[in-house]
Amino acid sequence: MKLRGISGSRIVHKKAKGALSVVRRSNLLDGRSGFQLKSSWGHVSVLEGGGHICELMLNSVGSVNPMWKPTWKTIDPPAYSPKKHEKIYGPPPEGRLLAGIAGHSISFDFFGPPSEEEIAAGHSTHGEAPAVKWRRQSLPDAPHNLAYMADLPQARMGLERMITLDGKNPVVYCEETASNLATFDRPISWNHHVTFGPPFLEAGVTLFDMPATHSQVCPATFSKDMRLQPDSIFQWPEAPTKQGGTVDLRRSAKGQYGHYTAHLLNPQIEHSFIAVSNPRLRLLVLYVFNRKDYPWVANWEESYSRVHAPWKGREFCRGFEFSTTPFPIPRRETVANGRLFGESTYIWLPAKSRKRTRYVILMLQVSENFKGVAAVEIDRNSILVHERSTQSIIKTHVKPFL
Repeated sequence: MKLRGISGSRIVHKKAKGALSVVRRSNLLDGRSGFQLKSSWGHVSVLEGGGHICELMLNSVGSVNPMWKPTWKTIDPPAYSPKKHEKIYGPPPEGRLLAGIAGHSISFDFFGPPSEEEIAAGHSTHGEAPAVKWRRQSLPDAPHNLAYMADLPQARMGLERMITLDGKNPVVYCEETASNLATFDRPISWNHHVTFGPPFLEAGVTLFDMPATHSQVCPATFSKDMRLQPDSIFQWPEAPTKQGGTVDLRRSAKGQYGHYTAHLLNPQIEHSFIAVSNPRLRLLVLYVFNRKDYPWVANWEESYSRVHAPWKGREFCRGFEFSTTPFPIPRRETVANGRLFGESTYIWLPAKSRKRTRYVILMLQVSENFKGVAAVEIDRNSILVHERSTQSIIKTHVKPFL
């Protein structure tokens, strides 16, 4: 049976107490096609255009999608034409990316804008991966899984992603493989641009947690509406402001601003995490990954500050991004700048080689008094989530994966 069927085709695999299925939909988001993976506890949706994970749905908390959906109508990135769409989505190099961005996008094989020469050669912000159409791969032995990939001809690379849902617990297993098709070694960045939006993102309510040790604010050129002291070094979560005080970055503030901070994750923790929770909605989204693969977290906030197309001062969103690279700058600058806080800021992918990484996404129901995540540990076949300021532990069964 061919898995790349017509819209609405379904393949179901019975497992445990629930049914797992993968459905291709022609109108998943703004008329764009993609795939929806379903389990008894909820579903996950991904787009073919750009490969973005655009929905993470947990049935027990209702119809709350924590992922950012832009207020503008998106299109598949390959359909972007500067002549036709520049006034709607902005000019290159960002226009193609912003035309199709949603939720959890991936930046690969560089993080940030291209150089002037690369822009002239047709490259867009954050690399080819979020700007091309991903295609599904056949899995006759595991039809309940989704395997899809992006061919990156300009970079001479390939990127594959396998998504598997747990049959009983709200756990999503993700495995990615990068392939260097060239005959020379490549310095690359590999960034998971996980972006949250309303109603899950709520000023003063939504909590952001991670085990960071060293942090730095971006340069002043990032935003004219930045409230933080540019280039300052600080300890998460208390960031220095231009007025001389500090602000707790665990919560987003109200008002008009935009800023970016980079954070080094604790090297003593083997399995690191980013945790974002909204106690009012009783939902926690947790990503767990190997710290050796992704030593950095980028914290990007946009609160109604960008007025040019397509933003138009209407967006409230926040990216909590686990990455190989701290700052979104051209690859040449990343390599030239070298290490930060003693940690590498990019990785090498040798000629004709492959690299595989894995991460787990959990969607957990929490209490209305939830204080956030203090620590995460893996104990045999379970992930233990330790709540801040309490003795509470949330235990979720997982298969050996990381």
